[in-house]
Amino acid sequence: MKSEFIETVNTKRFFELCSELSDPSSMIGPSLAMVTGPAGRGKTEAARRFATQTEAIYLPPLNTRTPTMVLREIAFELAGMRPVRSDACLAIIGDEMAKQRRLIMIDEADLLAMQILEMLRNVNERYACPILLIGEDDLKGRIASRRRLQSRIRVRLEFGPVTQQDVAFFFKQSLLDDYPPQAVSALITQHAKGDWRPVVTAAIDIERAMKATGTNEITVEITKDVLKSA
Repeated sequence: MKSEFIETVNTKRFFELCSELSDPSSMIGPSLAMVTGPAGRGKTEAARRFATQTEAIYLPPLNTRTPTMVLREIAFELAGMRPVRSDACLAIIGDEMAKQRRLIMIDEADLLAMQILEMLRNVNERYACPILLIGEDDLKGRIASRRRLQSRIRVRLEFGPVTQQDVAFFFKQSLLDDYPPQAVSALITQHAKGDWRPVVTAAIDIERAMKATGTNEITVEITKDVLKSA
């Protein structure tokens, strides 16, 4: 199976949001934004993709984070340095943003302490650096609980569930030369319940079953057998 990034309605909207935040025009008005949705919708992969194709920086999830740890990671991504002191980190962030304004994407922001979210707001305001908070649905309530944060959110983007069209396109790009039968993509979409991970797992298992039976076609029977044992 080929490793392919599948562009969906969700990812297209995500890239448009990131481009808007990265553009100098976003200095007019708030330049904080948040992207929310249940796990498995593709938020992380979209963020990683945008970071690899642009000058934006992506901070992956960490089990434990303190304000200084977050500042050190931002400073490292911007300048390759991890100062011990917070003020040194802030100085680097300020210098680097003055040279080139870059989008900062923070994954699993819903798990961050409120102290860190407030610190990120301060960094955003002080250095005019755009920040995108990425997390599950709890992030919306946490942001709404602080008026200072809520009022500074420029855009709120919700990642919707994976659609049958997304599933069909994924199989075409990753496994087949053409779209799978509609009945197959419908079964997989129903099984996935809106998330990408079950789709990818099903594709791996279906490919294995196709090789075992010596066929190049995905049938409803093969799909049902694979999903039954999932």
